[in-house]
Amino acid sequence: MEMPRGAVHSIWIAVDDEIPQLVKDVTERHKRLRARRSADPRWSTLGLRGAEAKTRRAQWRTEVQRLRLAGELLDTVDVLVEYGVREEVAARGWDHEWDPAPEEAWEQGRWPGSRDRGLAGYPDRLSARLDGDLVALAVAACWWTSAPAIELLHAWRDRNPGITPPRYELDEEGRRRLGGPLAEYARLSDQITTTGAIWRAGVTRGLAKASTVIPVQQTADGASTSR
Repeated sequence: MEMPRGAVHSIWIAVDDEIPQLVKDVTERHKRLRARRSADPRWSTLGLRGAEAKTRRAQWRTEVQRLRLAGELLDTVDVLVEYGVREEVAARGWDHEWDPAPEEAWEQGRWPGSRDRGLAGYPDRLSARLDGDLVALAVAACWWTSAPAIELLHAWRDRNPGITPPRYELDEEGRRRLGGPLAEYARLSDQITTTGAIWRAGVTRGLAKASTVIPVQQTADGASTSR
């Protein structure tokens, strides 16, 4: 799937039910942080006209972009999730060029080996618009690192047409109870990384970074951490 340069891609992330509110709260705090930073005299257009005022506003936009990329200003859902996903991709050593993922990787259905998270699963959803190149990289990395296990799972299904694999994630006790073909299935499915896992990890990283930045920055600005 080719992405036009500069395009954005919308994703839906299955999350625990408290996550959307946590994201809303922390991005609101970062919006207030942005407002305080914008009051710095360096970004003021007071007394400026025409081209000078336009240049000053452009400088502020550049500064906002720099802060966002550094994780120092995570003031929207999109910015927070994208920062976290970039960090997750880098932490896995995936931040390099990959062959494009096949169309199969972009289809809405479940990947082979994916399992539900208990009966309740992830009860809520979070939407975000991310840089299209980042999404394409994450999808490709998930697919190609999982491809050997996916191929083996297809072969497993051909060999075991009458066996139904576990639908839900298993704890250690549940894994110990498995034997034969089902144990092999569990082992192979553990080698598959879905895009959903990357998006959720990105949310977690974004929240952690945002929550770390706020008290540090507020102390530096002389503002109360409760604001």
